[in-house]
Amino acid sequence: SLRPPGTLAPSRMADADTGGVEPVKIYENTFRLEPTEEQRFKPSVAVNAMKETLEASMSYTLEKDEGGQYVWEYDREEAADVAKEVSQECTARVKAALGEQPRYKLICHVVVSENVQQSFRVSSRCLWDKAFDNCATAEWRHPGGKLIALAMCFALYYE
Repeated sequence: SLRPPGTLAPSRMADADTGGVEPVKIYENTFRLEPTEEQRFKPSVAVNAMKETLEASMSYTLEKDEGGQYVWEYDREEAADVAKEVSQECTARVKAALGEQPRYKLICHVVVSENVQQSFRVSSRCLWDKAFDNCATAEWRHPGGKLIALAMCFALYYE
């Protein structure tokens, strides 16, 4: 391209304006080390989503026969499959209920167990940041006392 006489090429204009010294550029940080208040994990929202999921997923166990007895019987293999499906559904519903959570890793763990009046404790361990990581727990009990389902959602903030 032709330029009028006495004009400089665009790459040389900056050199002519600043005396040949490139100006110092100052950049701001573009990353965050902590979530904003809107992005924080909200356990109450997660608990409601998991309770809805447990009630909907476990409703098939509530069928009764003509005598008013519950038809459903506990089966270990079936309980394992149900727990896996409920876990996936809980993860999806919690994500949908919380909205955009770009830096939280959600891990849902579901336990489905026969209830024969035994003690029931579930524990977990992980590397935890008290300031940003959180968890939520929801429980469903069969009205006939045959079954218990426990859903836990762990929200881990990563930088």
